[in-house]
Amino acid sequence: MEKAKDSEIEISQEILDELMRAVEQIESSTDLEATAIVSKTGLRIASSETADVDWDIMSASPATLISLGEKISQGLHQGELRDVVIKGAKGYTIILVGDADNDFMLFTNCKKGYKLGYYFHKIRKSFREIEPVLKKIQSKNTNF
Repeated sequence: MEKAKDSEIEISQEILDELMRAVEQIESSTDLEATAIVSKTGLRIASSETADVDWDIMSASPATLISLGEKISQGLHQGELRDVVIKGAKGYTIILVGDADNDFMLFTNCKKGYKLGYYFHKIRKSFREIEPVLKKIQSKNTNF
């Protein structure tokens, strides 16, 4: 097993390779870019090479947003948080959250708003397919 950058998560090279292939497949079949799989604690697990971003910031930011979104969704009795869409002047960021027993999320960027429905379909399907792989990742119990 390999450690993901001084983290509390251990990932085998086989699992990491499979996740990287999934991320690359999402981007190769769409106009999506900067696709990544991130833990809910903010650790980047796998990401595409198209991303020209500071991954330390981009990994932590969605984790914070998802935590807040979960609290809002539960507080307003809307059920489990499923996704977050951020609309910027130049495009959209889509963040998908796994089931309650999944500690990971997928986020990606797109520039074409008229394809959002198509993108949601593609990334939800891809995320469902990789969730069993994500559940194989072992988290270490860390005491602070």
